[in-house]
This record gives sequence, C-alpha cells and structure tokens, in this order.
Amino acid sequence: MALTSLLLPPPRWRVLLPITALMLWPGLDDRIGGLGGHLLLFLLCGLGLLPLAIVLSQLVEALVSHLGARLGGLISVIFGNVVELLVAVNALNSGLYPLVVISIAGSVMINCMPVLGLGIVLATRGEQPQRINPHNRDLHTQQLTMSAILLALPSVFYQQVMGADLQGSSHPDGFSLYSTLVALLALAYYCLAFVVTLRSRQPTAPTATDDEPTASEVPLAVVVVALGVVTVLVAGISDRLVGTLERLVSQSHLSELFVGLFLLPLFGCLPEALVGLKAASRRQMQLLMTSTVESSLQLLLFVLPLLVLIGIPMGRYLHLSLPPVALASLAIAVVMIDRITDNREVIWYEGLQLLILFAAMVAGSLLLISP
Repeated sequence: MALTSLLLPPPRWRVLLPITALMLWPGLDDRIGGLGGHLLLFLLCGLGLLPLAIVLSQLVEALVSHLGARLGGLISVIFGNVVELLVAVNALNSGLYPLVVISIAGSVMINCMPVLGLGIVLATRGEQPQRINPHNRDLHTQQLTMSAILLALPSVFYQQVMGADLQGSSHPDGFSLYSTLVALLALAYYCLAFVVTLRSRQPTAPTATDDEPTASEVPLAVVVVALGVVTVLVAGISDRLVGTLERLVSQSHLSELFVGLFLLPLFGCLPEALVGLKAASRRQMQLLMTSTVESSLQLLLFVLPLLVLIGIPMGRYLHLSLPPVALASLAIAVVMIDRITDNREVIWYEGLQLLILFAAMVAGSLLLISP
C-alpha cells in the first residue's frame, strides 16, 4: 500500500494523470497549431507536470527518510526545485536566456508574495497572530537579502548598452566570466548557509497525513529507480512546455517579462505552494516559511548559479543579469518579507499586503510593458 501511495499522487490529483500521459505522446506538437492551440498545449503541459512534481516531492521525502538528516538534506536541496531546474535547463538549451533568469526571479516572487501572503491569511484566520521562530526568521531573511544583493551585482556593474546579450550569449565574454565567478561565490555561500541552518534547525513533528505514504516501508533501491524515472518524465514534458512557450510568445502580444515572471514559474511553484498552504491551514508557520522563503533561497543561491555552470559545456553562457523591472520586483519581495516578519509575528493584514502588491505587479507587467 505504501509503495502505491509513493509512486502515485494523492487521489485528488490522479485525475490529471491522463493529461500527463497525453503530454508524453510523441508527435503531438505537429497536430496542434495556431495561437489558441499553443496556449492550450502550454496549459496542458503545466497540468501534466503537476502529478509528476507531487510524486517527485514524495520520493524526495522518502529518500531523505532513508539517508538521514544530513545527507538527506543535501538530496532535498538538489531535488527540492527540480521542476524549475529542468524547465530552466530546457529553456537554456533553446537559447531563451531572458526567460531562464527571469523565471527564477518569478518563482521567488510567487513563493514570497502570493503563496506566503495567502498562507499568512489562512494561518491567522480569526485574527489570531502567529509567532515566527526568531532565530530561523533572522537567518532566513538575512540569507534572502544577501542572495538578492549578490545576484544583483552583475546587473549593477553591467555598464554596456542594454541589448539582446544582456541575459546570455552563445560565446564566452567578460560578462559570462564574471557571472561564473558570482555563481561560484553564491554556491559557496549557500553551502555555508546550509550548514549553519542544518546545525541550528530544531526537530519538528511529522507532518504526514492519511493520504501520504510511510516512506520507511519502501526499499531504498525502489525509491532511487522511481526518482530517476520520474525525473526523466518531468524533463520530457518540460522540453515540450518550453517549446510551446517559445511559439506562444512569438505569436502573441505577451511580453517576455510577463511570461518569465508570472506565467512560466506558475506550474513549477504549485507543488511547494500546496505544501505551504496545507501547513498554513494547520497554523504550522515554520513549515510555511520553509516551503516559501527557504525554497526561494535554494532558487537564488543554488538553482540559478547551477544553471550558469551547466550552460558552459552546452555552449550557452548565461549572464546573471535581470532587467530593471524584474530586479525591482525581486527587491520589493525581499524587502516586504523582511518588514512583515520584523516583529517575529504575522497577522492576516500583512498577508493581504503581499497579495495586493503581487496583483499590482501582474497587472503592470501585463498592461504596461510592450512585447
């Protein structure tokens, strides 16, 4: 029973499995054309990714339970944002440099604003303020601010004319060398932050529910093989998602900024969002902060620098540079997280502030920025 529960998403998500199978069907792209068809295919790819992403998170939890806190924690870092990583790798391979960098910033914004904001509203319903662990709060907000500043430096120091090569190019240059250096520094800082967080983390009560598997009952070899198979399936649908998105952008009036900041990260963030909102409904603020802020740290300090290094042997030299609007939006998200958690407790009104700001950003990128 535990094996079946581990290899399948919870029952309410199994209705999407036929869509997942359809999105893995070869030759499907040739049968769908037109702007409406590309939009439909993009949405179906996103929906098809959801069951796989949920199963992937279950398998990672099972692997962590077998390997222990330290080694399991490292595995969790690698696979914690694997959907975003695989989508970004496919976009990088296609030369969609702006979408790669902007989508990582977009994932951070979605984690830190609508997901955390809605989670705070749920957790503080009935006007009950929720306390936040002071040590974890200070550590996470400090690391989030540091990561945003570190990854903003290439944009600040980039003094050339803004052009097509801002986010990357197919040949090495001074900017790619500098981005590689910053990526290595970011990874080193994240490793240090990971060790500090692991040493200071207090044990938490299990959060498994009736529809979640008992991971220790499943053999480690089965978990590893299943993890590899699901990762390959996610990569296959991610490749189709990126290809469809490329055609959708070229044939529509959507700006790359809107697509990268809000549309592309939407499906990759959803599994973690569900974990965070479930924790919020139970008033588990520590788990909510972990699934949003700590996930954002992984994206900025692990996933994005890793993409810079992955691109080098591919001949895709990713630049750690964001357009001014995306950089400002990321800065707003980081500042707001610091401000609303400054007194170590949150109320529903502070969550509503995050939701309002995010809605204003979506509307601005959709209505005021030309494609």
